[in-house]
Amino acid sequence: MNHPYASTTYAEALGHMGHTLAVPEWGGHILTRAIEDSGARDAVGPYPLTVLPPDADLVGGLERLKAAGLLSVVAVLDPLQHPPIEAIKCAFDLARPFKTHHIHDRSLGPPAYAKHHRYEVRRAQTRVEAREIDLADHLPDWIGLYDLLISRHQLTGVHAFPTSHHRALAELPGVRAFGAFIDDHLVSAHLFVTHAGQATSHLAASSAEGYAAGAAYAVNDLALERLDDCELINFGGGAGAGDDPNDGLSRFKAGFANTRRTVWLCGAILDPDACRTLSAGREDNGFFPAYRGPTQEERSDADQG
Repeated sequence: MNHPYASTTYAEALGHMGHTLAVPEWGGHILTRAIEDSGARDAVGPYPLTVLPPDADLVGGLERLKAAGLLSVVAVLDPLQHPPIEAIKCAFDLARPFKTHHIHDRSLGPPAYAKHHRYEVRRAQTRVEAREIDLADHLPDWIGLYDLLISRHQLTGVHAFPTSHHRALAELPGVRAFGAFIDDHLVSAHLFVTHAGQATSHLAASSAEGYAAGAAYAVNDLALERLDDCELINFGGGAGAGDDPNDGLSRFKAGFANTRRTVWLCGAILDPDACRTLSAGREDNGFFPAYRGPTQEERSDADQG
């Protein structure tokens, strides 16, 4: 059985990101998307991570994408499973550290919270009831929680998941959900995608009542207990790209982890001439591919604003 993130079902649940294209050489799928005002298309790996088998035919996959007429491809690699980084660097034009994810590795010992997390977990456990749930049985309430998250943080684009994505998650093998309840009302939930002894944090959300109760602490504590068939549990990283030591979300996740893994961003230019034309005026903007980043004029206006 393939990793859930590599499945056709999961790729099709990301229709708001693009069209599904199978890449057998990589053991999974990518998503193709239109490039505004160009008539061309490029490719991006599935959210949140692209799972590449250690023995993936990297060059063969790139050749398939090029033959499909795509201009470029970019993906964020699953830190728990990918080919050797030297092989990634040889095959792709871009291979650079993207951010750090916080991992609990059971081989390093049982969970041992620092003082802050011990206090918050105990506090939350007196205010909420945490339990593992069947996502399908609580789907409307979960969607409601995630809609609150979208509104609170003004999420758009990839993170504005449609209802169809949540419905697909409820039926996707390997998805496990943990929730916190107050008076039998769901106030916080965390979804993990599991496969072959590994678990990856997928989505989490809380209501205002859940935040006030610190419900997410109780939910993560329960997840660590119940995911006992998973040797590695990836709680993810902080908000956005890169690592901000002052990021509260990163500190929260780090409190449940005992090690870290670097997440790599990789990309390849498949049609250099077309990419060069589309990137005119956008060179050296830090984006990959450059044509999807702001122009120098747009960056100047943003700085002045």
